Amino acid sequence: MHTAIDGARVPIRMWADPQSVEDAAMRQLHNVANLPWVHGLAVMPDVHYGKGATVGSVIAMREAVSPAAVGVDIGCGMSAVRTSLTATDLPDDLGVLRRRIESAVPVGFAMHRTPVNPARVPGTGGWQQFWAGFRDLHPGVQNLQDRARAQVGTLGGGNHFIEVCLEQGGPDAGRVWLMLHSGSRGIGNELAKRHIDIARKLPHNADLPDPDLAVFVAGTPEMQAYRRDLFWAQDYAARNRATMLSLVQLALADTVPGTRFDTPISCFAGETLVMTEAGSRPISKLAGGMHMLLTDGGKWVKAPVKAFGRQPLWEVVIGRYGEERTIRATGEHRWLLRPKVAHNRTEATTAELRVGDRLAHVFPARSADLQPSRKGIARGFVFGDGSISGDSMAHANFFGHKDKALLPFFDGNDRVRTYHYTYNDAVVRKDHVCADKVEALRAAGVTVREYKRLGGLPREWKREYPDLDGPAADLYGWLAGYFAADGEVGKTGRPAIWSSNRTNLEFFKAACEALGIWTLPIRQKTRTGFGKAETPVFVMGLSRSDLTPEFFVHDEHRVRWEANRNAVERRGWTVRAVRATNEIEEVFCAVVEGTHSFALDGHILTGNCHHNYVAEEVHDGVEVLVTRKGAIRAGSGDMGIIPGSMGTGSYIVRGLGNTGSFESASHGAGRRMSRTKARKTFTEADLAAQTEGVECRKDGGVVDEIPAAYKDIESVIAAQTDLVEVVTHLKQVICVKG
Repeated sequence: MHTAIDGARVPIRMWADPQSVEDAAMRQLHNVANLPWVHGLAVMPDVHYGKGATVGSVIAMREAVSPAAVGVDIGCGMSAVRTSLTATDLPDDLGVLRRRIESAVPVGFAMHRTPVNPARVPGTGGWQQFWAGFRDLHPGVQNLQDRARAQVGTLGGGNHFIEVCLEQGGPDAGRVWLMLHSGSRGIGNELAKRHIDIARKLPHNADLPDPDLAVFVAGTPEMQAYRRDLFWAQDYAARNRATMLSLVQLALADTVPGTRFDTPISCFAGETLVMTEAGSRPISKLAGGMHMLLTDGGKWVKAPVKAFGRQPLWEVVIGRYGEERTIRATGEHRWLLRPKVAHNRTEATTAELRVGDRLAHVFPARSADLQPSRKGIARGFVFGDGSISGDSMAHANFFGHKDKALLPFFDGNDRVRTYHYTYNDAVVRKDHVCADKVEALRAAGVTVREYKRLGGLPREWKREYPDLDGPAADLYGWLAGYFAADGEVGKTGRPAIWSSNRTNLEFFKAACEALGIWTLPIRQKTRTGFGKAETPVFVMGLSRSDLTPEFFVHDEHRVRWEANRNAVERRGWTVRAVRATNEIEEVFCAVVEGTHSFALDGHILTGNCHHNYVAEEVHDGVEVLVTRKGAIRAGSGDMGIIPGSMGTGSYIVRGLGNTGSFESASHGAGRRMSRTKARKTFTEADLAAQTEGVECRKDGGVVDEIPAAYKDIESVIAAQTDLVEVVTHLKQVICVKG
């Protein structure tokens, strides 16, 4: 549990013993907490003094971000993958494997002589587009592109490492894992230093107690430029780790032939439809851009969609209301489940799905007081039952007693004209009848019907769809008016809309989704009329519970709906089959910060790939920018890695979503003494003793990384039991240091 430290503008929420925090770090924390932009500050158990800002700090700011709080190693993070091996499969001489890893991955200041071929790196994609973005970075780094290319797939120095670990305890005790920790190498450092220097010189930062805490403010060119470079460097760091992981996997497979690896990336095949505010689109068409995506809670959020390289695919067959579809995804993709019908499971990978699992679903949040506007109803009715003659304006046509209910929604209905007609079935045409002949025809037994027409209406009412981003009342009214023209309510109270034009129903569906109204799939049927051949017609059902009485203009529709409005509707999809395939294709995923979820077509709520450094999140009901330096996101269900030191092991954890810590946890054990002090305190003999049983460097060049220079990882984990739960404990047998 945390301790609240007062004495600053906002309380400091601390998951560490305040007495154990060095004075310099505590001064940094108080300086941060007094910044006018700070909404809140949480401190993790790995807290210690850091350059610019405290390591182990989670800072939530309103419309501002401090580049020093992000740090100079932008995108620093972890990767881990489980292998098919156990301890007995490893060679007796672990030095052979360590040397192969060090040969494959340059460490320290070393780099590849020629850039690694991206084709060798599964799990990444879009390299050409990625490098094209280099020209948009800060001008001061434009001469560093060749070096940045050569450093992809390199470890660096300091606390970065590559490890071969063994799982401790449990049914998989002895299972071999690969793990690595690195960042954005020299290019991230160069970008960070330049932006920190820019921030220091901005006028609003002139009187700060610590110039290192200078911020960029939202809406300024400096903030825009920093975030552009930040996101590029984060992507670089992720690609660097993916490249190293691939090289280490090859080194292990060369040493132990037949080694298999779990898939570390969770993504979809390119044809998978994703819900956007503009309608459902293939995920491959969205890759490389920012899009408004539907996420948990029914909110629309702006998030990127990215390519993640060629991956083996599985097929998941799902069904609902007689409809069946197949979604292709990687075996490790994270599906969200409805727990009450999923044996209390809230998620499962593709490979773990079971027949009968019900997938979680989400619908756009709907205004509780949504009312259709009169203008919207009129426009929707004209779109459905109106007409245009030549180049004139649109007309509203009212046939029969039902459509007369629409007349009151039109201004100027005193201009309505009445017409009469008969049907000539032989030639299938509608014959207009002059008013003075109506009575004579009726006396002769001819059926004469009448309709009313109101002209002079805007032409676009018949020709164009309304704006999805327009007033909700107008859009809801358009749906109601169109439904009044071409809809019906069946005996079960199910509303359904019909059209011979599927595109019209697809727009109707998109408008419903924008308002939070659930729709059933569009189905094709056939119809025959007036001697014509069968023609296709399309129909789509609507949710009973998402509509209001005001939606139904016709009394008959409203009465049937009212009698059945509370009928149970099964909105979710059920898994019917799961199978691996032999297909390997480019895969894609959204990167939604905060909820780490987005909706596939059909309102299927699914998990996403994510990276956590600067995130737009909502905490305490406030939109904030969150930076985590020496911390990881630990939202509910988020998987994370908390490493110790080169002799003490690491933990795979699952986040508990603690809002007090801004859904965060520690990034590692955290240093308890500086590198300079460690080199003065310990010897090579101390290093050898503390890393006994680990195949690693034991020379003076890495004494500053000795385990005793770090906090006890067991104590760090124990201090955050309300932030994360331990999934797996790993202990290294090989450690590669820079």
